[in-house]
Amino acid sequence: MRMTEAVATNYGRWILNTASSTTEYSDTQGISFHRHQYEGPSIARIMRSQALALVLLLCLSILPLEINVQNGEDSLSSEEVIKAWSLSLNSDDTVVSTYSQGVQSSLARVSDLSQYPAEVLSNVSSWVAIGRTPVGLALPQLEGAWLMELGSDGQQIVEAMQEEGLIETAYPLVERQQTPRWQWHLENTGQSGGVIGEDVNITGAWNNYRGAGVIIGIVDDGLDWNHPDLDDFYQSSLDYDFCGDDDDPTPSSNNAHGTAAAGVAAAVGNNSIGVSGAAPEAGLAGLQLISCSTTDIRESNALSHEIQQIDIYSNSWGPSDNGETLEAPGPLMFAAMEAGSQNGRGGLGSIITWAAGNGLSNDDNSNNDGYANLRYVIAVTAVTYKGEQSYYAEPGANILVAAPSNGDGESITTTDIEGSGGYTSSDYTDSFGGTSSATPLVSGVIALMLEANPNLTWRDVQHVLVETSRKNDASDSSWTTNGDGYLVSHKYGFGVVDASAAVNLAAQWSLVESEMNVSSGMQTVDVDIPDNSGAPVNLSVNITEALHLENVDVYVDIDHTYRGDLEIILTAPSGMQSILSEKHSDANNNYADWRFSTVQHWGEESRGEWILSVEDHGNGDVGTINEWGLVLFGTDRDIDSDGDLLTDRNETDVYFTDPYDADSDDDLLNDGYEVILSATDPNLADTDGDGLEDGAEILVHLTNPLSSDSDGDLLSDGVEVLINGTNPLVMDTDGDGLNDGIEVLVNLTDPLRRDTDGDLLEDGEEVLVYHSNPLVYDPNSDQDGFYWFDDCNDTNPLIFPGATELLNGIDDNCDGLWDEGFNQTDSDGDTLSDYEEYHVYGTNISLSDTDGDLLRDDAELFIHHTDPLVADNDSDVDGYYWFEDCDDDDPLRNPSIVESLDGIDNNCNNLVDESFYSTDADNDSLLDYDEFTNLSTDPFDSDSDDDGLSDGEEVLITMTNPLVADLDNDGAMKLLQTVLNNGMGAMMIVMVLLTKMSIDNNILRKVQATQALCSMLQQIHWF
Repeated sequence: MRMTEAVATNYGRWILNTASSTTEYSDTQGISFHRHQYEGPSIARIMRSQALALVLLLCLSILPLEINVQNGEDSLSSEEVIKAWSLSLNSDDTVVSTYSQGVQSSLARVSDLSQYPAEVLSNVSSWVAIGRTPVGLALPQLEGAWLMELGSDGQQIVEAMQEEGLIETAYPLVERQQTPRWQWHLENTGQSGGVIGEDVNITGAWNNYRGAGVIIGIVDDGLDWNHPDLDDFYQSSLDYDFCGDDDDPTPSSNNAHGTAAAGVAAAVGNNSIGVSGAAPEAGLAGLQLISCSTTDIRESNALSHEIQQIDIYSNSWGPSDNGETLEAPGPLMFAAMEAGSQNGRGGLGSIITWAAGNGLSNDDNSNNDGYANLRYVIAVTAVTYKGEQSYYAEPGANILVAAPSNGDGESITTTDIEGSGGYTSSDYTDSFGGTSSATPLVSGVIALMLEANPNLTWRDVQHVLVETSRKNDASDSSWTTNGDGYLVSHKYGFGVVDASAAVNLAAQWSLVESEMNVSSGMQTVDVDIPDNSGAPVNLSVNITEALHLENVDVYVDIDHTYRGDLEIILTAPSGMQSILSEKHSDANNNYADWRFSTVQHWGEESRGEWILSVEDHGNGDVGTINEWGLVLFGTDRDIDSDGDLLTDRNETDVYFTDPYDADSDDDLLNDGYEVILSATDPNLADTDGDGLEDGAEILVHLTNPLSSDSDGDLLSDGVEVLINGTNPLVMDTDGDGLNDGIEVLVNLTDPLRRDTDGDLLEDGEEVLVYHSNPLVYDPNSDQDGFYWFDDCNDTNPLIFPGATELLNGIDDNCDGLWDEGFNQTDSDGDTLSDYEEYHVYGTNISLSDTDGDLLRDDAELFIHHTDPLVADNDSDVDGYYWFEDCDDDDPLRNPSIVESLDGIDNNCNNLVDESFYSTDADNDSLLDYDEFTNLSTDPFDSDSDDDGLSDGEEVLITMTNPLVADLDNDGAMKLLQTVLNNGMGAMMIVMVLLTKMSIDNNILRKVQATQALCSMLQQIHWF
């Protein structure tokens, strides 16, 4: 197309404004960004490579603009701008192609400008453009998205930019007024005729968990955070007003919806006022959004606000429930929720709850709400205090759970705006309800679950709710058991939330595996839909990948002039059906790039044929199915086609076995048994290569299929079984002490015969004990029972191993020893061992006195040192043998005789008169031996010469001869007395005696003189 001059002028003005203006814009954290102001190289100069820009600038005579980069975190330098534009010209891939299918579908829907009334487009000034070229303020929610302020000619400018390749696509930011959904009641106690117990069973859960530490963001029309029943745990640092663009979400007096929802979720409990929320200690953050008209940017900002701090985003709002509205999140909102699931809560994913809708009276379906049917959200419907579908609660294949809310005349009591504002003039209301109330109730229950287990991902939360929600309204026909055994309903999802069960399971929950998805791709069919023909158009696609399903997205592009006539049903391979749309009053056209969603197939297997049935139930309108496709989400499902306990994927990717043949190697063992239990190779019939197939080893022979020689006897199992006939489990089949391998390979003996040569000796004995040849017969010549090799004399039958050993100098028992044992015996008791007597001394072992001389053999040998074989004599018969008698001819001389003083050795001790060496029999101070031997005096007479002087006095003092009498009495006594009488002192006497003694070398005489001196001194009374 070509632009008018006015449009071109406006386009040029937009370029100028883009280059020079500064516009305030708030990101998701309330931080102001500034529109880039440029100086330096002009955008116009950069865009000269694009013909339209050049023409516009020349036509309008716009001089080159200097672009200056102002301060700001997101500002681009001129070089970065040039680089970005250059990349935009050189890239082959589109930005749109990098988005997920969900974002692409959303983008395709909102960028179709034909759906907007002309007056709407003429009043829109803000547009979101998609492309690589930086044509506006970069939007953080979606890479390659730019916010443009274009004025009233925005549509023409956008179309021109698309035609020239500056952008790929764009859509207007149309403001939408979201409709609040009314509230609920916390606990059903049977009041007003309700069924007792039709509640969320939460009081037991409060015993352990009350939501502490978990933050719930109430995305609504504001929140009266000063309310005394809401302010205890309120998180003012996390709230935001996306309508007023400030950090105070305080509502106006007529916007009480969010305050009521907040009370249901987390009104403070046990504070003696008002009500209690489901999570009475959870934190609250008000995110004011729907008190004004919303845009894709506002919505995406709200759902991406503080995603690391806010755990749960509770949403009781959405498109109109009039049954004629088909509305879904814009690309930015879709991308925000997609990013929240991936990055929120530190990567665990933001938890998003959403009201399923209140349009039952208009035959509305929750799947017409593109917010509530996103797989990232938990769609919540409502039941009455009787556990039945509330009069307003929409059905939908996307609904996950139900929760109690108003109906049958009973509503919910919760917080209201303080004062006269809100639903009542008090601070509380008892008329709240709708899925608007059921949703924050579930949000509060989830807060308890997250306190019990903070590691739950957004998908784990859904799993726990599916597993623990209870079947309500049991007789209702909507309940169906799906292909994995889950009871599920289009009215109630998986049933009413059970808080106690959910919290208990959450506390011990094992995290689910990583999410996987399988896409059928969009199937272009161009099939006409017959007008009310009574038969559906069935389209099918075969899914070969196996998933354990969670959510299924169904994408359709259908042209129809009255879409309310269409019934759309998805049938899974299990036969389970998801009703995506039913006939209802909706005169609008088309399902253009629409995405349905279903959780009805939770847990089922994805593999197989999926059928989409589309049937027209009204007259006068026809249509065409242009294209459709599936994206299935879940975890990897282990499919085992051949029932061998191995999944097909593992068989093909890991073990390389045939997934359709349970026994790939035909060894009688299925592949799973080989991999899991026996650890054998499922592709090799004989894993250990021993000649026996694995199956035969395990099932027949009981051998080890991983060891070629199960019994370790050096023969492979196959050789033993197939050739030798030996037992492959027993090392020594014949029990002869030789293992089979040694017999066959070394000794060449028969492993099945214990005695190969028949000589009554087992092969093992011959080899290991006797070292004889087990193949040659061994003789026993003397027939004593012992063979030549173990008989030391095979010619004498009395000599053999074990015979009684005799004292005969022969090895009778063949133990290599002669006469052993006799060195310990003493038959005759002579202390000589029999062995010594026989072999050493030659004496008689039976006689202690071999020579009969009355001396024992041992005494002769060790005491007398005589020959025990020769008799010894005692000639004088004095009792002493010659060898101990000093005179064997004199009976008076022997060792027993008393020694006499006679100069003879009477007692045979080689000493003469030794008994008289120290005796003095006559007391004359002379020793008997000395008198007899040296002095010849009589040792028994003290005065041998009878002269009145003792022999000792004469010898020792007077120096006279004791054998000659001193008749004149002039002896020493007289001399001594004279000396004393003349006054000479005793010292003179002593000196004389000592002088005499000193010259006498006889020691004995010195002793005797000393004794005499002392005696003499006593006699003269000297002392």
